[in-house]
Amino acid sequence: PPYALPEHKTRTVIRTQSHQGDGFNELRFEDQADQEQIWLHAQKDLELLTNNDRTEAIGNDSYLSIRNDRISEVDNDDHHSVHGQRHEHTEGSQHLIVQGTLHVKAGQAWLTESGRELHIKAGHKVVLDAGSELTLNAGGSFLKLDGGGVTISGPSVKINAGGSPAAGSGQAAETPLLPGRAVAEAHEAIPPTSLPKLKDFQLSEAALMPLCGKINDTQCSREDCPCLAG
Repeated sequence: PPYALPEHKTRTVIRTQSHQGDGFNELRFEDQADQEQIWLHAQKDLELLTNNDRTEAIGNDSYLSIRNDRISEVDNDDHHSVHGQRHEHTEGSQHLIVQGTLHVKAGQAWLTESGRELHIKAGHKVVLDAGSELTLNAGGSFLKLDGGGVTISGPSVKINAGGSPAAGSGQAAETPLLPGRAVAEAHEAIPPTSLPKLKDFQLSEAALMPLCGKINDTQCSREDCPCLAG
């Protein structure tokens, strides 16, 4: 057996060894009370193909660890709701491309900080609408608009005095990669001449493996008990 008996007598295991290798694929069921578990091990690749719906419900936490890339694609809509807080951390660059309209709404405050540059560009117009106050502050000078009027403060105020506006870096958002797809493989038909042999093997004792006879830590009922402590 793949696991020692009777220590792991509550496990049901389907394991296949790799051909010309030391690996294995395994499907394991643990049926000990309060330790129930289904464990799946793929020695190399795992592909899942669902022709219709897939539903998954998790009663507690979900953990996912990916050692390389993660690539996903949704052909229609994607809805995501978080009832608590959401935290994201990107060590490199983050790219966002929206072909339609981007809507962002913050219930209290929207706070953005850039270590070097913040560049906003619109093809037609830019509108900043503040309910009570709007302030532009740079280099020790500021422009403030509020209910009391317009305040301009700086070492000097220049109007039509030449100069040129500064230019931003511009955006360079990159499109994401598309994932590969799981492909259903065609199954070869079993030749009619092989069916009688398979049926004979199914009915023979060679296709059966006796179960452990030591139940509830009692004495084993099998005369050929393979357990070391049997």
